[in-house]
Amino acid sequence: MEEETNDMIPPEKKLPVTLDKHLRAILPDKELNQFREQLPEEFISDASEGLDRLKDIKQLETVLQQINQHMHQQLSHKKARLKRRVVGDLTWNYWATLIIFTLISAGFFVIRMLLKH
Repeated sequence: MEEETNDMIPPEKKLPVTLDKHLRAILPDKELNQFREQLPEEFISDASEGLDRLKDIKQLETVLQQINQHMHQQLSHKKARLKRRVVGDLTWNYWATLIIFTLISAGFFVIRMLLKH
């Protein structure tokens, strides 16, 4: 049945058998079809080549854990860098607000003094 379902898919969106088997174990058919439509051709070829290199399913689990850990480290590093950049930019906003407020206050007092004389 799995092969029949994979055979009804257009050739440009057809997954290699090993990749299709692994994805079917993880995703339901509806999500698998949506996922298949979003995949670029280069990803499919790279994924099937990587799965062919693995000799054991246990290796797949350890590789996935390493990839997820590496991805989380990279994302947390980028988030921290973005947070620092935003805080650094806020200092310019504070200075600009302070300067504008000072100019408005000085203008108010100058006009008030001129109107009293």
